[in-house]
Order: sequence, then structure tokens, then C-alpha cells
Amino acid sequence: MAEPVPEPIPEPDDQELTVADRERAALLARAVAPRVAALAGAIFDRTGPDESHLLHRVTQCLRIGLTTCLHERPLSKDERRELSRIGTAIAASGARPPALVGIHSALFLGHGEALRACQENALPPSFSARLEEGAKRLLPLSEEMAGCIADGYAEERFGRGRSTQPRRPVDALCSLVTGPTDSWRRTYLTKIVQKSGLDGIFPAVMAIAQGHVGTATEPTTLRIGNSANIVVAPVAAPDPHTLILCPAASTGPFMLWLRRTVTTTTVHTRAVTFEEAPARYAATRDILTAGDPFDGHDDRFIDARSLFWHRMLRNQHIENVGDYVEEVIGPILRLPETQRIPLLETLHSLDKHNGSVRVAAASLNIHEKTLRYRVGRIEALTGLNALTRNHWPQLNQACELFENVMSRSA
Repeated sequence: MAEPVPEPIPEPDDQELTVADRERAALLARAVAPRVAALAGAIFDRTGPDESHLLHRVTQCLRIGLTTCLHERPLSKDERRELSRIGTAIAASGARPPALVGIHSALFLGHGEALRACQENALPPSFSARLEEGAKRLLPLSEEMAGCIADGYAEERFGRGRSTQPRRPVDALCSLVTGPTDSWRRTYLTKIVQKSGLDGIFPAVMAIAQGHVGTATEPTTLRIGNSANIVVAPVAAPDPHTLILCPAASTGPFMLWLRRTVTTTTVHTRAVTFEEAPARYAATRDILTAGDPFDGHDDRFIDARSLFWHRMLRNQHIENVGDYVEEVIGPILRLPETQRIPLLETLHSLDKHNGSVRVAAASLNIHEKTLRYRVGRIEALTGLNALTRNHWPQLNQACELFENVMSRSA
């Protein structure tokens, strides 16, 4: 009599695997979200007195990101709708949408923390292996997620059917930046610019050229290259000059355009936020009209940091030191203490350990990915990469001057 053939063990249903993966991804997202939110800072603008909204949104994005990494697939319709609702909620609260760099940083940091949490939660090795393999999806995934959030934000902020309406005059932005800081119109103009969406140009490269560029007599927008829109505003007082703004993401094409178009001396700086633009504009305009710091500069396009540095060396008044420190690391110094200190500690550690990410991270008792995230955040704020030889001296000089000169004179 023939032996019975054993029945094959049924394979788990694909749907069951998907459900299990979702549950595990949700577990990891809840487990690591508090740490990710604390390390990454205010990726999403807070909308209440506590951090519950921030934590909830970080958890949502991490859950969606981890799930799609596991399956190496695009976002589903439901996930897109959920992300769009996040954007809607952000707009309804009056906050600005998170930038792509914020989403990307959260996903990278959350992915690394989730891999570590797999062991703590005793999840199957096959699960963590798939999660690690899915890391190659992080970059396109962050772009997809940021786009969905931006769509929901725009729909709520500007309303259905209003997207084709012309924007408010761009000279509102220029009037705000060029007007006196104590002007009674400041609040009014700020509201106009924010409602029009023009504040979204920041972080921006701000260039100020001697004399008027081109034939325009009123502020206008120009398109350069395939995607960059710039603002050009001729200003009459105190001396004829031109203010030019361009999104920081388009710095390369913008600088090429400047060199082809502008023939007079031009100083360029960087404004991280819309609110700090007036101060940056005033300081750069003043140093442009001063004249003396240009001695020895053959290039007509000059970085404001270089000018402030030479000015400080020639006349070491405390206000000149302050100008340089503000120009280089001002956006970092204005952060809340809980966000400012880790970034300054990171700069100190990299300096002490000759730029070694591994040794600097070990000395701070943090993961290398965390240190690289902080380096990315420093670059987003200052435009300078702490791991680049050409940028590091400026960051190091500013930190030393802040601690050894400005803090002692305070």
C-alpha cells in the first residue's frame, strides 16, 4: 500500500501578510515617533500648547513611510488622502507646510530608529531585513509624501477653484523688505504676503546690486531656466539699487543668471525665513553702500559673509563681530535652546575630531545618522555644509567668535 502523500502546508495569504506588515509598521512608528520628533525638532509647525499635534503627524508619516518601504511600492490612494489631510490640517491651523527636507529627514531618521526598534520589539528578522532593503525607496518616497501634503495644504489655504486667480502684487513683498522696520504698515504687508503665498519663496538667496538692473521700474517676477522664478525690485533710496530674490533651491541657475545679466557690484546673502528677510536686506544694503569693504575684491559678485569677515578684521568693534556671527549662524542662534544646543554641540564635536562623523557621533553618544541629520539641518539654516572643507572655516569662526567674544561682552 502506497504511503499517503503529505498535503502541502498552505502559504499565508498575501492580504494577511499586508495586514501584519501594517500592524508592525504602526507599532514601530508609535515607538520611535517621540524620539524622532525630539531629534528632528519642529518638522511640522505646532498648532497647540503641547506637542500632541506634532507627535501625531510624525507618527502618521512614519507609519506610511515604513509600510511603503516594506513593500517597495508607491503610495496608495488611501495613503495619499491621509497625507493630503495632514496638509489640510496644517493650513487650517495657519502654519506653513513642512519642506521636502523636513519630510526626508524625518523618514531617514525614523527608518534608522525603526530598524533598531525591531530588535527591542522582537520582530521577525525577515521583517527587519525587508525594512532595511526598502531604504532605497526613501528619497522618491519623501518626494511623493511632501507633494501630497503640499496639495492638501494648497487646497485648504487657497480654496477650490481659486488656484487660477492671479496672485496679489509681488511688490507687497518688496515693500515689506525695503520698508523701515518700525513702519505701521509692517503687519498689514506681512498678512498680504503670507496670504498671497509669496512667503513660500524662502529660504531664499537675496542679491543686492548697485544701480537698477534692466529696464523695469516696478517690482516684477522673472522666470529663469526651467523652473526658477525670481523677484526683481528696483529701489530708489537711500541709493539706487536692485533687490533680487530667488528660492535657495535654485541658487546655481540664479548665480549663473546674475553673472550673465548684472554688470555692477552685487552682494548676495541668504534669508532662511520670511521674517528675517528685512534685517538681512538692511545689513547687506548698508554694507553695499559703505564702499570700503570692497577693497581688494576683483569679483563683482561677493558673498556677504566674506564682506562681514573683512570688515571685522579691519575694525574689531563688537558690533562688527556681531554682524559676522549673525550672517553665518544667526538662524541657529535664534532657535529654541533645545534645538540650538545640539546643533552647536555637533559643530564643536566635528571640529574637535577633524570632521570625522564616526568619532564625533561617538563622543556625543548619538547615532551617525543623527549627526548627519543635524549637519543637514545646519545646512538648511545657514546654507553651509559642516562636512565641506570650504564651508567649515566660516562655521567654526562664527562659533568661536560667538562664544569667546560676544558672550563675554554680553
